Amino acid sequence: MAQTTSPISSILSPFDLVMGPIYVRKLFGFRFEHPSRRTQACDALRQGLLATMTQHPSAAASIMLVKGNAPSVIPSPNPSTMELGPPVFVVEDIAEAGFPFTYQELCEQGVPPSLLQKELLSSLSNHPTCGELCPAMGIQVNFLPRGLILCVAFHHTVFDGASMTTFLRALGANIKAERAPADCLVGPGALERLPHSRSATPPPKSSDFPEYAFSQAPMPRASSPSATARVLTFTADKLAALTSEVAGLLQGTADPSDFFSTADCLGGLLWVAVMRARQERLFPHAMTKWAIAVNARHRLDPPLPAEYFGNAVVCGLATLQISQLVAADESDISVVRVACAASRIRQAVVAVDNAYIRRRLALFSSILDPAEIPIAAKRALRMPGTGLDFSDWREQGADIEFAIPGAGSTSPDWVRKTWSANEGAVNILPRKGGRRGSADWEVLLALSVEDMENVCSELTLGGWVSRVVE
Repeated sequence: MAQTTSPISSILSPFDLVMGPIYVRKLFGFRFEHPSRRTQACDALRQGLLATMTQHPSAAASIMLVKGNAPSVIPSPNPSTMELGPPVFVVEDIAEAGFPFTYQELCEQGVPPSLLQKELLSSLSNHPTCGELCPAMGIQVNFLPRGLILCVAFHHTVFDGASMTTFLRALGANIKAERAPADCLVGPGALERLPHSRSATPPPKSSDFPEYAFSQAPMPRASSPSATARVLTFTADKLAALTSEVAGLLQGTADPSDFFSTADCLGGLLWVAVMRARQERLFPHAMTKWAIAVNARHRLDPPLPAEYFGNAVVCGLATLQISQLVAADESDISVVRVACAASRIRQAVVAVDNAYIRRRLALFSSILDPAEIPIAAKRALRMPGTGLDFSDWREQGADIEFAIPGAGSTSPDWVRKTWSANEGAVNILPRKGGRRGSADWEVLLALSVEDMENVCSELTLGGWVSRVVE
């Protein structure tokens, strides 16, 4: 990649420093019947990527992690003329590399997450390390019999979920319009950044932020030597019925204007189910935490534009005692418990207002070594024990019209992430229609094998889930 001689780290905001220096890899599946059109598809993706990098120059940058300091971001002097080669743009025939299934067979199995290995599907299969110059993103075009799997890897220092979606929508629009880089200008919000400056006021006390634990305490250990990840499918009708029942139970106990979303209720159900699976090794009066990734753009005053390109996420935190979610003498999941959890989740989201966000921006700016921040979050959440980390990806890609030549549809048949068994992680996967419509809801859940067996068994026997795929 082209480089400048001096790193420019000032374009990073306090939001960017919170994110762990990892690649988030998203997979988009398409039917692709005619091998003769592979070259045309790759040419369209390559030109579309150059055009989109021209509109969003941060995507063409390189990032270097610096031990004890903020990462350095080295921009490309002219994204429109970049030479797109590995690892930024790669084409693979994964059948030749040993992938054992056709696209149809993969879909019939429910696209099992265990088959979606980053080493096979991603051009950026390793997370960045200190001193290594890494691209902000990379695309690998994976062909298999009668199918195409598009893998896009995003460096989390530069992209949050909203920025990833903004970039992918622009990529699809550029492919569809056959735009060349010369036809593109830098997009609105693409270069805007919150300043990263040290405040003259005393830094906030880190102990005032329950979502972080800045200490020398050991990191939580995994509950077992093995963890797994599965996709749980919930029908829209089942979740609509649950949401209606929860609203009825909470009527009269909350402000009449309070709103409880389907995601709140689904989160409450999963929170209860996982704590039930773990309850034998937890104390009833221990505190359990449900961390929620909240988009701060429209919650700031003044707000950031929706197309603000970079990270703008803070952690909302719902907390309850274990005994408020589970009881040893309850044989089934109680909707009353789910309602309690859903209510607390909604309260945590509502609490993320301008003042809440500004306090956290001040905290982030006061930390000398940004690498301490994601570590402190993991230490506080204790994901293998009492904590769960939730992200809602419903609106992050299922409806994007990539318009890849030769693909059987303009938008993907499904969206996944590469295999990751990060115990305690909960992701609502991208969904057709986003927050609306009748499509099923898919949740990617990662737990220890024992906890997963208990959760899936209870949710299946209770009629909550329609399918589980590993």
